Amino acid sequence: MRKTVLAAAVGLLAGSGLAFAQQAPSIHDAHLDQVDTDNDDGVSLAEYQSFMTSSFARLDSNGDSVLVQSEVTSVLTPEQFSTVDANKDARVSRDEFMNQVMRDFAAADRSGDGNLK
Repeated sequence: MRKTVLAAAVGLLAGSGLAFAQQAPSIHDAHLDQVDTDNDDGVSLAEYQSFMTSSFARLDSNGDSVLVQSEVTSVLTPEQFSTVDANKDARVSRDEFMNQVMRDFAAADRSGDGNLK
């Protein structure tokens, strides 16, 4: 189960705007299926936020509430990590992480209805 969740997080992050801030995120249907907890064929803002909050906790292998590059090498390139690290302290706080992934959600929500389908 943990590998499935982390694989989905990897896919969501790798497909997101983290790498290419100028481009709209591309979140794949297979990843959305794993996040769609109410099985309504879409991912709501709440489902996405819950999933990404859990993903942060799983990625934070030492439980110190921040991510360092070594904890996310399978998910983020150094350039992506730098993008998420808003204050450039070589650590990504939960707030920095959530701010970025929620911006990615908003960019992927082309209809603006708070759902990804």
